[in-house]
Amino acid sequence: MRKSLLDEWIRELRVERGLSPATWTTYRYQVAGYLGFLKKQRRDPAAAARKDVLDYLEARKDAGLAGSSLFAAMIAVRQFHRFLAERGLAAADPTAGLKLPKYRQRLPEPLTAAEMDKLLALPTGGKFQLVRMKAALELLYSTGMRVSELLGIGLDDLRLQEGWVRVLGKGGRERVLPVGPRAKESLLTYLDARRLRFPDGHGSVFVTFRGVPMKRTTFWWELRNLGRRAGLSTGLFPHRIRHTAGTLMLEGGADLRVIQVLLGHRVLSTTARYTHVSANHLMKACKRAHPRFA
Repeated sequence: MRKSLLDEWIRELRVERGLSPATWTTYRYQVAGYLGFLKKQRRDPAAAARKDVLDYLEARKDAGLAGSSLFAAMIAVRQFHRFLAERGLAAADPTAGLKLPKYRQRLPEPLTAAEMDKLLALPTGGKFQLVRMKAALELLYSTGMRVSELLGIGLDDLRLQEGWVRVLGKGGRERVLPVGPRAKESLLTYLDARRLRFPDGHGSVFVTFRGVPMKRTTFWWELRNLGRRAGLSTGLFPHRIRHTAGTLMLEGGADLRVIQVLLGHRVLSTTARYTHVSANHLMKACKRAHPRFA
């Protein structure tokens, strides 16, 4: 299949639209699977019809793909065909007017403050991996940043004396986040260990014991193991830590607009849907602010 079409599209996502590596990498993976399907059907992507797209989605559904994954696949395929049509590389866009697969968005259940304290107490000792995980987890919890943002931080992005860290979010949008005192302490300990092992003083903040940038899969694996050690009954993944940070800040009295800026949401409605507001928190807020609850 014409791989150059995929490469040209990815270049537009990276250079022209400024999407983050995590986003365009996911798009590449999704569309590469779609192009592989078309190749088996001996279909040219530039001449693909609506039936080809529907057949692909049906095949993925039969393979057991979840509703959310089907939705993501369709988004990527639609963007790809839209690009081909806009650039004159295809006569028409077969996804035009095609409805997206429906799925019910499920938000992760946030951890309690006590569960987070238990989790953060686990990485102890002087082993490089544990010191690194302690710092990464404290920073993730302190800021609520995405795991892609966490692992994309460079040493030049840290301003720990002033208590700040610079991250590059979705769409290449930059924001500066405050670092809490416990996260700062853990980061300084880790940076000392990193400096002893890798004295060059350049590159990504979070690296493996070989000095290469830490991957998301490695972080997920280490976090999942910590969750098991902490006795958490349900799965633990980075997005759940981010969700927990936003929820606990909201319940602690932070303004929704402040949480929006910290989490890097473009619109406030995303933050409102993203944060979990407990019934108990709502009752306390009403008693505190509503005149008829006094």
